[in-house]
Amino acid sequence: MRYKLLILSCLALLGGCTKPALADLYCRLTLQAAFPDGREAVSITVDPALPGNTLRNLNTGISYPLPTFVNNLGSLQVQKGVYVLSFDGEALFADGSRAAVRFSAYGTPSTAVTLMEDAQVLELKLSILR
Repeated sequence: MRYKLLILSCLALLGGCTKPALADLYCRLTLQAAFPDGREAVSITVDPALPGNTLRNLNTGISYPLPTFVNNLGSLQVQKGVYVLSFDGEALFADGSRAAVRFSAYGTPSTAVTLMEDAQVLELKLSILR
């Protein structure tokens, strides 16, 4: 009888030792470009070879390639955390004109953005360089 009680107690303890379900570790990030004059770009391309073009998780050190923006939107999946984000790119507008653009609001650790939701939209107020 004692052994049966001991075995039942051990089984009850083992059943209670399961790990809780982990929260989703990733954020579906949508980057929404906004121009000072209100225009919409057909596409915005970012050159990953330029050293200042970065989307880097400060917690893990992982860098992600920036997406090509289509109709002012770019999306990607990143691990949740605190991010440094800055880039120079080239925007193509519907009338065929082009412009060099820059985003640097989240470019340093002190101005980094926190991405902790399962899905998040960031409005990027771009500067037109030329």
